Amino acid sequence: MLGLLWDIGWVYVSYRLLRTLFAFIQSVFVYHIVPRFWQPDLDKYKTRWTVVTGGTDGIGKAYTYELARRGIKKFVLIGRSAQKLSDVKGYLELNHSADVKTYLFDFAKDDYSRLRTFLNVIDIGLVVNSVGVGRENLERYGDNPEADSMIMRVNALGSAEFLSMVLPTMERHGGGQIVVLSSSQGYRVIPGLATYCAAKSVMSFLSEAIDREYHSIRVQCLTPALVATNMTYYKTSELFVVTADSFAREAVSTLGLVRVTTGCFNHEIQMLCRHLLPWAILKHAIMPVYWQQQKRLDQLHAQTKKESHVSIAPRLSAVA
Repeated sequence: MLGLLWDIGWVYVSYRLLRTLFAFIQSVFVYHIVPRFWQPDLDKYKTRWTVVTGGTDGIGKAYTYELARRGIKKFVLIGRSAQKLSDVKGYLELNHSADVKTYLFDFAKDDYSRLRTFLNVIDIGLVVNSVGVGRENLERYGDNPEADSMIMRVNALGSAEFLSMVLPTMERHGGGQIVVLSSSQGYRVIPGLATYCAAKSVMSFLSEAIDREYHSIRVQCLTPALVATNMTYYKTSELFVVTADSFAREAVSTLGLVRVTTGCFNHEIQMLCRHLLPWAILKHAIMPVYWQQQKRLDQLHAQTKKESHVSIAPRLSAVA
C-alpha cells in the first residue's frame, strides 16, 4: 500500500514539474527566441482603423504608442477625458503623422447605442480593448457596493458590449485582430478582489468564445500581473513589476503567435507557480503578496493625506 502511494505521489510530482518545465520552455520560445526572426504582420491593418479603449493611460496608452511606432497610422481613441484624448491625439499626430479620431465616452454611464452607431460605419481592422477600473483596497464583496457595481459595469459589461459593437463591422470588412486586456487575477478568485477577478474572468472566457465563433477575427487575451500604472500605484519597474512601455513592446510582438499570454516574459515566469503548485496550496501561499500590497497602499494613502494637509496649511494661514 505504501509503495502504491509512493508511486502515485511520484507520478503527481513529476506531472507538476513537467508542466512547469513545458510552460517555461514555451515562455522562452515566445518571448526570447521567436522575436529574433519573426515579427507580427501589421501591414494589413495600416490602411484600416485601429480602435482603442482605455488608450489614454497605462497599458492602453503604451500599447497604442507601440503600435504607432510600428507603423499603424489610423486610430480611433475612445475615452472619458477630453484633455487626455487630446494629449494622446496630439502626440500621435506630431510624432507619428497619424490620422486620429477621438470619441468622448464614459463606459460607466454614457449611451452605448450612440457609440454602436458611430463604430458601425468604420472599417475596423484592429481593436485594443483595455478599458478598465480598479479598486484601492482589498474589500469583501458587498462591503463597498458602489465600487463593486462600477467594476462590473466597466470591466465586464461595458467591455463585453464594446466587443459586440466592433464584431459586425470587422466581419463585414473582412475580419481583423482584437486584443483584450484581462488580468492574471481572472484565473482564480482572490479574497478582497472578488468583483475584479470575476470581471476579468468574464473577459477571458468571452475572448476565447469570440475567437472560436468568428473565423475571420482573431482574439488575443492578455493576462498580465502587476504593471506600473496609475491603477496599481507603481511608477517604476520592480522585481515583479514591469513598466507599461516595456510590457507593450513585448506584448505587441506576440500578436498572431499566441491566443492567451500574460504579455511579457517577467509575468510568464511568475505564472509558473500555477503549474508547479496545486491551487489548494497556492491560494494560501499568494495571499501575503496581496496583504503586502494593501499595506503599501495604506502607507501611500496616509502619505498623500499628510501632504494634502501640509499643502493646505499655508493657505489657511493666509486666509486667517
